[in-house]
Amino acid sequence: MTSLERLGVWVTKNPAIIIAMAVLLTLVSVHYAQHVESQGMTTESFVSKDSALYQLYDHLYQENFGADGNIVLIEGDDVASADVLSASLRISDHMKQVEHVVGVQSLADIVADAEYQSSGTRKIPSQERIEEILADSSPALQAFMPDRSHSRMIVSMPTTATLTESQRKELLQELNRAVDFAKFPAGYAVTITGDPSFQAAIVDMMNSSNSSILALCGVLMIVALLLFFRHVRWSLLPLPVVLLGIIWTFGAMGFFHIPMSMVSFAAFPIMIGIGIDYAIQFHNRIDEELGRGEPILKAAINTINHVALPVAVALTVTEAGFVSLLSSSVPSINDFGKVCIIGLIMCYLSALFVNVTILYQSERRLPREEDAEGHSDSGSSIGSFIQKTASFCVERWRAVLAMALILALAGNYADTQVPIETDTKNYIPQDLSPLIDLRHMKAIFGGTDSLKFLVQADDVTDPENLKWMDDFSNYLLSSREDRTESTTSIVTYIKAANGGELPDDRGKIREIVASLPSSVTDAYLSGHDLAVIDVNIGDAQTNLGTEGMRRLIESYERDLSWNTPPPGVSVRITGQPVLMTTVMDALTSGRVEMSLLGLVLIFVLLLMIYRDLIKALLPVLPMLVVIGWMGLVMYYGGLKYTPLTATLGALVLGVGSEYAILMMERFYEELNNVGDPYEALGITANRIGSALIASGMTVVFGFAALMASPFNIISNFGLVTVMSVVLALITTFTVFVVLAIRMEVQREMVENARQEVKKAIALMRDQLGRNTNGN
Repeated sequence: MTSLERLGVWVTKNPAIIIAMAVLLTLVSVHYAQHVESQGMTTESFVSKDSALYQLYDHLYQENFGADGNIVLIEGDDVASADVLSASLRISDHMKQVEHVVGVQSLADIVADAEYQSSGTRKIPSQERIEEILADSSPALQAFMPDRSHSRMIVSMPTTATLTESQRKELLQELNRAVDFAKFPAGYAVTITGDPSFQAAIVDMMNSSNSSILALCGVLMIVALLLFFRHVRWSLLPLPVVLLGIIWTFGAMGFFHIPMSMVSFAAFPIMIGIGIDYAIQFHNRIDEELGRGEPILKAAINTINHVALPVAVALTVTEAGFVSLLSSSVPSINDFGKVCIIGLIMCYLSALFVNVTILYQSERRLPREEDAEGHSDSGSSIGSFIQKTASFCVERWRAVLAMALILALAGNYADTQVPIETDTKNYIPQDLSPLIDLRHMKAIFGGTDSLKFLVQADDVTDPENLKWMDDFSNYLLSSREDRTESTTSIVTYIKAANGGELPDDRGKIREIVASLPSSVTDAYLSGHDLAVIDVNIGDAQTNLGTEGMRRLIESYERDLSWNTPPPGVSVRITGQPVLMTTVMDALTSGRVEMSLLGLVLIFVLLLMIYRDLIKALLPVLPMLVVIGWMGLVMYYGGLKYTPLTATLGALVLGVGSEYAILMMERFYEELNNVGDPYEALGITANRIGSALIASGMTVVFGFAALMASPFNIISNFGLVTVMSVVLALITTFTVFVVLAIRMEVQREMVENARQEVKKAIALMRDQLGRNTNGN
């Protein structure tokens, strides 16, 4: 008795232990699933915290200057009227007392602070006095009131990494209450916008849409199973079996602190699709064994003996495809790979132990009737179609391989022309109210993309250092006027407080800095050894794209090299545009590397498992064809690469290689039984074809649910995945069968030639021996 047969015996004898362990694991998973944190489109989703790029951005910039800003946008006839400013000041004064609020900046604060300096009372003065204050050419005024119909208030809070999601929501709710309490005059529109409220809306929509998408996924899979797997008893059983594995995966995400983002969520339909195939393979084989008249005990043991290892090999190879995702420098892609790796193992365990146990116990308690032959009719019709398709392709093998190769080469070229979606805001529904509000605010106040020049020195407030910062800022405005909309630093406010001139005296500078509001010094100066120059580049990320942004950043770096700072002063460029440009570069080059790494891993694994070059090549070659074909789909479908579609190569390898391996395992099993490759292929296509079609179409139906997602990044991924699975099935029944036959025919010819050579050598030796004896 083999080890797998012993495992089969153990499964049939210990149903209570298996069910008890499954229930216990489910309860633990439900507990840990509650600790899974939802994550919006944050910096941490795209840039590794261990990278030097992130360390500079997070540890040097964010910890010293970083703050997220909720923005209160005020629109009306005259936003500088006393009544409107009084309402604004009520919001400002309230929010400054709220925990976690870093600071508040607004037109009302500018007016109230100016009134305090002149009268000693911080309040909104008369309208006449307001006009006097506004007549002052403060550099901050334009940032808060571009015209008399629009103004904004910036309520700053710590960055995403500092606050929890619930704390950020509480702050947003408190701001909403403060706006309601402020009582603006009739006819004025007050809107809360900004990145924190935008991110909160994304998380809320993601949480609400995820459950409906998973429910739709389940419904579509039920339809698929009823359509394509109805030839077996308990045809819907694979669905609850795979959902059990999904629950265990949610628990593992909570245990290993893997966040739920738009990217990692997309792994679940993949796990459902591939995991349900594991359940279908066990289910189909046990039904096949029973259909041949085997007793249920022997059918269960034979199923585990013949299916557990091939599916485990397919699992291992699929995991190798997803392991390649861990090489990506983009954390969200890493998380996607981790979820797939963990989830598929959970689905395999559920299919092997829970699925077979339920089938075995159900067939024992409700045995099928002796004359129930209907189970094979539908299956044989699908299998017969697959068998005819395979035979047709084998007869015309030259044309099949030529067409596959031509399309694959064309697809690989087309793939290089597929653009990358550089604006992360296009990943989400374009009719999302917070996105519309954010774009409306940008249309009024201009783009908010900015580069940060971090200036470090023993004393950045030294007159020589401040003069360099002023000169460099002016140089950027003059030499990059097409892209540099404004530059702001501590120098801007020192000059404003000194009549537009930069003092030469260190003591005078220190005095001015000490008199500036904390909201200014906190934003542009950290102690006396670190300062930041904020260079506003408008909507450059959206307008220029990845390549244009890279060139722009390089031009700023050249400007910095030409304008050398004073001795002892170091200047480095950071900011979210720098991070995102690097991420998009990683998506461009990294996806090719991930695909190549996945191919190498799969080939090496198959070679180690089978120790047979043909068996190692057979599953890999069709996947190379599919990857090429998908390039044509991406190009002619008008799709763009995103963090999700960048995983396409690994996805094709993971999903497609599974079908090829299961087909190959059954082919060699039948080849050992009948000896003739053509006959073995016919039997294989007939018997396993229906199961592969059932699992493949179930995957297609499940992935189609992703296309209903309101998030463009997920709906496009659903379309790409559906096409990947369809093409993987097509190559399995066309290209794979041709390669299998041709390689085995060549192997047989080589082996026959080798035997003939051995016989000839033996005859020659025998003849030489006779001649020697004759002499």
